[in-house]
Amino acid sequence: MKTFSLLIIAALAVAIARAEEQPTDGVPRAVAQMAIRESEKKFYEMGQAQGTRAAFLHFLAEDSIVFRPGPVSGKEVWNKRPEGGVSLKWKPKFVWVSRGADLGYSTGPAEWRKAKEDLKPFGYGQFITIWKKQKDGQWRAALDVGGEVPAAPNESDEEAGNVFTPIDDVGGATPDCATAAKNLRDAENKFATAAKGDSTIALSEASLPTIRVHRENVFPALGKYPAQLMLSVHRGHLTMEKMGGEMSSACDLAYNYGKYSLVEPTSTERGHYLQIWRTDAEGNWKIALDFQSPMPK
Repeated sequence: MKTFSLLIIAALAVAIARAEEQPTDGVPRAVAQMAIRESEKKFYEMGQAQGTRAAFLHFLAEDSIVFRPGPVSGKEVWNKRPEGGVSLKWKPKFVWVSRGADLGYSTGPAEWRKAKEDLKPFGYGQFITIWKKQKDGQWRAALDVGGEVPAAPNESDEEAGNVFTPIDDVGGATPDCATAAKNLRDAENKFATAAKGDSTIALSEASLPTIRVHRENVFPALGKYPAQLMLSVHRGHLTMEKMGGEMSSACDLAYNYGKYSLVEPTSTERGHYLQIWRTDAEGNWKIALDFQSPMPK
């Protein structure tokens, strides 16, 4: 009987331990994904009902960043922008959330119309939004960027409707946040050093297998091999200047943004970048998304 009681106590201890782990790997993370999806939906609906300016001013965080063309205050940009003009339509196709359920990102296709009643868009794009949970519990956009693509996406793509992270894509255990921050800096510095030699090789070696690469006027490349094909004709010596960024409370998701210069054999491209980093199954920092937007010529 005593042995049986000890087994019951041990089982209860395991159950309690697993329950305590839920805030980082369980239901709250799934709930956060749903919350971001719902915020995207309300963001879009408010834009259709009240106008794009009103929607952005409501859903942008107070310290948000947008690219115009470089990183600037999102609130300041949209406060100065008059209502009317372009009508935006968008839908997230991918959402990923930190195990801390306080930081995540979404990406998907967008369309631009002169008026919301227009049947045919005059432009297409892909957006990337960093979402951060605020002190009041609401999700707001901490950073929003986007680029043009040649046409509307094919709805038969493998990610159509996929807005959840696979259960096995949660990343490995991370050390304390001070160590994680140091490891991230080391990974960023290692990438930056390698990119000065060959930007394409550096990105491939520093990325997750599921990396998403966004470049202007082409569809995003999903995965290492498609990314290598995309960048093989646009490689060079890359230098970067970090301007800002943030890490999740669980120290498994981070982003940074800034300026870049890409020296190719016959030209030099300058612009601004966004990189999203995540920890892999071994807890190593890897690039999950890489976005570059060149300065207008």
